[in-house]
Amino acid sequence: MSAEVQPLSPWRVLVVDPDVAIRARVGALIQAHAALLERKVAIDEASDGTTALALWSERRHRLVVAEIVLEGTSGLALLRRIRAEMPPVAGGIAGPTVSLGRRAAPPDPDATSVVLVSHMARDADRYWGLRQGATAYFGKPFADDALASTLRRVLAEGGAAAG
Repeated sequence: MSAEVQPLSPWRVLVVDPDVAIRARVGALIQAHAALLERKVAIDEASDGTTALALWSERRHRLVVAEIVLEGTSGLALLRRIRAEMPPVAGGIAGPTVSLGRRAAPPDPDATSVVLVSHMARDADRYWGLRQGATAYFGKPFADDALASTLRRVLAEGGAAAG
């Protein structure tokens, strides 16, 4: 008797930024790298923190890319809510200047990775975002290749069983 192979369900991804152009740019990077990794993704978008929190609470996205400065619920409050309910992914990077990353265990396939992308780009801001449980932190304007590298890593480390 052979086991039936179940198709992988798409990764749910949430992109949160008040700027529609940033949401589109980040969404395009995610789609491009998901395709390279042969991973299906379904992207939801939100322009404010209150909508983002409602979407995440309902759908439990595997990856959230969020601005910190948002109407309603801030990006940091969104991060704290996610971390209160889901463990951080093992590892973590902060772009070129600050890193608190640790590689002690493989990523939890049910964990939510949170990448912060913000105009608040001082080292202290990055440090604080990482201490709150962000997987990575990038200042705006960000280089597509740097953000894409992190997105690709997050998508790849999700493991085949994660879907």
